[in-house]
Amino acid sequence: MAALRQLERRLYGIEVQFSDSSKASELADFLRGLCFEVTLLDERTLEARFREPRPANEEAARLELDLYLRVWEAMHPGAWAVRVA
Repeated sequence: MAALRQLERRLYGIEVQFSDSSKASELADFLRGLCFEVTLLDERTLEARFREPRPANEEAARLELDLYLRVWEAMHPGAWAVRVA
């Protein structure tokens, strides 16, 4: 049961750190426009939670979020955003 809860936390609540606090609302809005609920945790960290339908497994969730973060970085040269393990 504990392993299932840990998996759910990973799938549904993934922390993301980003380079510049001035980009926080842009990144949050970008992710909200896709498939996430977003909560800002501090000036350079947010939590992204998948809305339905959720990815099939933990690896798929990480890959999907990483892909979206790379797209956001391409749209914002010089900025970065990374998933926190």
